[in-house]
Amino acid sequence: MNTYVNPVGGFDTPDPFITYDLQTGYYYALFTRITRLEIFRSRQAGRIISDGDSRVIYTPNGERDGIWGDIWAPEMHRGSDGKWYIYTSGRIKPEPSEKRVFIMRCESQDPFLGEWTFCGMPTPDTYSIDPSVYTAEDGMQYICTSRVDERLGQVLDIMRLENPYTVTDECATVACAELEWELVPPYDVGRIVEGGFFLKRGERLFLIYSANGCWSDDYCLGVLEHTGGAICDAGNWIKHKTPLFTKGGGVFGPGHASFFTSPDGTEVFCAYHAMKHHNADATPAERYFNIQRIDFDECGFPVMGEPTGYGVPLKSPSGEACE
Repeated sequence: MNTYVNPVGGFDTPDPFITYDLQTGYYYALFTRITRLEIFRSRQAGRIISDGDSRVIYTPNGERDGIWGDIWAPEMHRGSDGKWYIYTSGRIKPEPSEKRVFIMRCESQDPFLGEWTFCGMPTPDTYSIDPSVYTAEDGMQYICTSRVDERLGQVLDIMRLENPYTVTDECATVACAELEWELVPPYDVGRIVEGGFFLKRGERLFLIYSANGCWSDDYCLGVLEHTGGAICDAGNWIKHKTPLFTKGGGVFGPGHASFFTSPDGTEVFCAYHAMKHHNADATPAERYFNIQRIDFDECGFPVMGEPTGYGVPLKSPSGEACE
């Protein structure tokens, strides 16, 4: 039986994303590299950072495309046109400044080997980060971002996409930090919800998000659920009152999750970052790339339990290629 242990990356690997592509038989991973976009690939999810191949596909050049650095939280999704796109954000001035979402497109069906081109900024006037994309059963696509609001702090917006790199005027703010566990000091003033990721199970559609600050022990995952009707309507989303995933087992500040299915489609896994040590002052600290299988209850609601401790052998995703 193939196994792996957390963390799957032995260095600072925040904002992890993994997807599996049936066409190539590879997992692809991205995470915040600050100065570049780098794709990792492997046939084993648990080895994707430690033993996988990697390739830098973009470095910022502000004079060329308006992105100067501080590239955060990239994700890679298929567009409605069948091509691969990377959605991420970057700093728009040479000195520290506001950030904007920007998009890259791959001109090949192989995202690791293909050439990538800059597609622009879908919301050039909006300070936002952490984009993630959902494709509905009717083929319509939506993007979720964490927008900085002067009054509410970081909020979650959902916008409908006209095409993979253009937003429409359909937009809804679906969440802000308001519950006690979303307002744990020292982040109770800043008010943060971020890192939204869509998770579909049967007829139920969830938006899993992170609350508090990323260097806080109490960074954690919460759940929004779509109740039906238009996705870009705040009235059609509810927030569940208790967090989905919190610190435990020697794992601190688990959050900024992405979800992926096993190669045979029978299992769902969560990739998330977390710290190895208590961080009372919530000062900058290394965050590590972790993978953990999740379950669903009889009604289709996600169940994650407690984070698996570091160094504990875990069963690799079902249907994964052997070493």
